[in-house]
Amino acid sequence: MPAKTNHCLWLHRTMRQYPERRSALALWSRRLALFGLAVVLAGPILARTGALPPLQGLVVIGAGLVCSGLGFVLSVLAYVEIWRSGATGLMAANVACLVSMLTLAWPATQVVTAFRLPAINDISTDLADPPTFARSRNALDARRGYVPHEMPVTIRGSQRDAYPDIGPILLEMMPEEAYETVLEAIGEMKWRVIDQVPPSARTGSGRIDAITRTPVLGFTDDITIRLRALPNETRVDIRSTSRLGKHDLGTNAARIRRFTQALRALDRN
Repeated sequence: MPAKTNHCLWLHRTMRQYPERRSALALWSRRLALFGLAVVLAGPILARTGALPPLQGLVVIGAGLVCSGLGFVLSVLAYVEIWRSGATGLMAANVACLVSMLTLAWPATQVVTAFRLPAINDISTDLADPPTFARSRNALDARRGYVPHEMPVTIRGSQRDAYPDIGPILLEMMPEEAYETVLEAIGEMKWRVIDQVPPSARTGSGRIDAITRTPVLGFTDDITIRLRALPNETRVDIRSTSRLGKHDLGTNAARIRRFTQALRALDRN
């Protein structure tokens, strides 16, 4: 038998005696990464469907992120093990690394936003005289007795510096027409109106209170809108505040910007 054939047979027998070693780190990194992604996706679903309160949904997301972080760390360790020992499992490590990074990308951007913006959760278009929230029975029932606090003076300067574009909305229409336009804009925003007072014939002032839910976890935020008559136009001021936490990550300012754009678009039509 040729020597080359004997050598191939020897390699084949050796490989059968010593099977390829699989990287346990790679396998566990993939399992943790995929499990973490599933848990992170389950948090908002459970919160939005009412199966869990929003705060508990946030805890579920946090647990999923921890799993994703561990999956990423194990994938890095698996790369080192595969490089040193020649073990198999590179594909599993690649999947774990990619899935973990995708799962952790969104919270990473939120961390950056938290450092970039001031820690405030109450935004108003009128910093000198912020609109106050209604205390009528309808409003209290809808909020389950909760009334947002007065806007602290200490955060008004922070808002002015961080959101210089947030300001009053001036509509070239009478208060009664402006009131109907505001209600139409609220409908487009899909906010729930909980109390409303049309502009009076004497003062031209009116008010609308509403609540909305954040898109991911469904936390409830409160909104109040005030209308005041000016010569040949109506001034609209809006205040949006979050009930939970001291940092809204720019949510309320973004909400006011969207409402302003919707209202001005209706004003031009």
